Amino acid sequence: MELSEAGYFSKTHGIKGALILKTYCELDVETLKAIFVEANGGKAPYFIEEVKEIQGGLILRLEGWDAVEKVKLLINKKVFVASECVLAEEESDSDWLGYELIDHKAGSLGKVENVLDNGVQLLLSLTYKGHEVILPLVDDFIEKTDEEARKIWYNAPEGLIDLYLEQGQ
Repeated sequence: MELSEAGYFSKTHGIKGALILKTYCELDVETLKAIFVEANGGKAPYFIEEVKEIQGGLILRLEGWDAVEKVKLLINKKVFVASECVLAEEESDSDWLGYELIDHKAGSLGKVENVLDNGVQLLLSLTYKGHEVILPLVDDFIEKTDEEARKIWYNAPEGLIDLYLEQGQ
């Protein structure tokens, strides 16, 4: 069976041992009966008891895993599924790496060095004037993007960039 990386477990959900699977691709939940979790250099199978679609992923309950303390062991683990369960690839977080971020007031801030996911939104990390700056990648702050030129025109919230520049002074 061919496996495809589907995402990772970002956190627990509720008190009955459910997990949030942050997905990299769209999955056919009707055919999804099992997942495979990376562990000790291999991939261990887990059968799905219950699945619910949410924005950006799935809420999964796994057979035999009914306590929050147990499922916490799976947090941040890579999750794989049978390739036939993958419907379409989503934009990867790392697709933003190397994009130049241009703020409407500060001008060019530099290139995106890292993309972080705090579970709510993507965060872009870059070095500007010798300081690490982390900015939320949300539609409200993006004026436009040019994928061919790999540029993002950004409208940072008032004072946010200055907060990073003032640190360490």
